[in-house]
Amino acid sequence: MDTAIDIHPRERILDAALELFSQHGYAGTSVRQIAARVGLRPSSLYSHFDGKEAILSTLIDTYGPASNASRLASPGYRALSGNPAAFCRQYAGDLLDQWCDPNERKFMKLLHSEPKRMQEHRAHFSETLFEREINAVAAYFRAFAGAGLMHAPDPIECARLFMGGLTFVRMQYVFWADKPADRRAIRRALDRVVSNFLTLSGVEV
Repeated sequence: MDTAIDIHPRERILDAALELFSQHGYAGTSVRQIAARVGLRPSSLYSHFDGKEAILSTLIDTYGPASNASRLASPGYRALSGNPAAFCRQYAGDLLDQWCDPNERKFMKLLHSEPKRMQEHRAHFSETLFEREINAVAAYFRAFAGAGLMHAPDPIECARLFMGGLTFVRMQYVFWADKPADRRAIRRALDRVVSNFLTLSGVEV
């Protein structure tokens, strides 16, 4: 049943689990079902993950704010440390790519399903968002302000303002819409938020 050579079994397991979780819920999906979806024996799946809980935790780290915080530490972002306008536009563009990813949409559906069962995992998601990611953005704003490139008297609150505006676009155009808006409409809305934030922060746009 198992393939002789499989160089990406973890990714296939995560993809299968996300699809099944989004269709049947976390409680309605078994390890056996996940293993069957990727053509593995359950015992082989356990060699990659301790169980269903470990799979879910990995999905949260893959699609949640931890991945955004890690991206902010990448060389590509560090190269923007002297350009607040380019940084903000890059950040918004990366969020747009993330929001348009079908797997990320499945993940968000999963995260908001089964409220009682998912409470601990949503708490982990929120903690990571309100600690790691906001602090990572604030660190850039602090550096921009220190170099005289941006007016950011309170970098943490500036980060909240910036990220909050982007999140509201997501709510309006993706979450609360009867049908998610097309990418161009979301991009235009994000551009307006970024331009307004930069203007308020004293950055030339």
